[in-house]
Amino acid sequence: MSWLRSTVLRRAIGTREMLLVAVNAAIFIFLTVMSPEAFASWTNIKAVLSLMTYDLLLAVAMTVVLIVRGLDLSVGSVMALASVVMALLLREGTPVVPALATGLGVALICGFINGFLVAKGGILPFLVTLGMMSVARGFATVLTTGQYISFPRAERWFTQFGRFEFRLQIGNGFYGIPLPLIIVLATIAVFAGLLGHWAVLRRAFYVGESPEAANLSGIRVDRYVIGSYMIAAVFVWLAAVLMTSANRIGYANYGIGAELRALAAAIVGGASMAGGAGSILGSFLGVLMLALIGNGFVLLNGNPNWQQATVGLVLIAAVGFDAVRTYRTRR
Repeated sequence: MSWLRSTVLRRAIGTREMLLVAVNAAIFIFLTVMSPEAFASWTNIKAVLSLMTYDLLLAVAMTVVLIVRGLDLSVGSVMALASVVMALLLREGTPVVPALATGLGVALICGFINGFLVAKGGILPFLVTLGMMSVARGFATVLTTGQYISFPRAERWFTQFGRFEFRLQIGNGFYGIPLPLIIVLATIAVFAGLLGHWAVLRRAFYVGESPEAANLSGIRVDRYVIGSYMIAAVFVWLAAVLMTSANRIGYANYGIGAELRALAAAIVGGASMAGGAGSILGSFLGVLMLALIGNGFVLLNGNPNWQQATVGLVLIAAVGFDAVRTYRTRR
């Protein structure tokens, strides 16, 4: 019976992914027709892909915790805090590697606290991560007094790699492929493979599907919940590293509103608030869909306020669909 449920779940996720491919293709065609010169240019497509790299990492982080019935509203704030800590250390002349390691440590501490309070304290993930969102953002603001933190003394390679591009020649044209995009796609591809085929990570789906049954079968549910929040923190940290390098500053206001985009993309991509489901490919397609919609608003001179409203509508629709799916599954 468990095998049957798992097979049905995989088929459902696959269907969701195919639907998202169709939706993204439809949006792409629509924007190409409406603004062919601007939208279809490599400069614009590269800008869309570059900007979505950060949201993609946060969406993967959100997917990881949703799989175990969690939720993380602090991803944007923790990203800002990690960025500020790294930038402050770099400004003082700290070598890049120790500075980045400290930023990773900060993100992991935040992830551990979130996971510990959820798993051991029995506190709702919404409340825990909402509190962490305020705490992390507050610390980042206090450390910077709301100012940009530049780091002119940092090693040159760090200030360059966030904007580095590989130049690919096709015919007579040259196309720049951003290094951060390659890093992000490679990272999530490896993680998607591990999540889909490594038994240790696959157990997270059983934890989310039924924590009680997982516990009875010998799975340490608490460890998986805490571990999921810490894995999510690693993706958040990587987003902070790439953003800090690309912008060459640390800033306390990084990631404002990013948690909603990450949640919308993850749920649209197949993750469930009820746990036990999630797809890295689906999250990628969800992020791409939101990025294309946002780019369309810019190209077609749409009201930016409607862009934010659209993200909210997508989130509401995705949560509603997820609620219906969960109800039908449990009947």
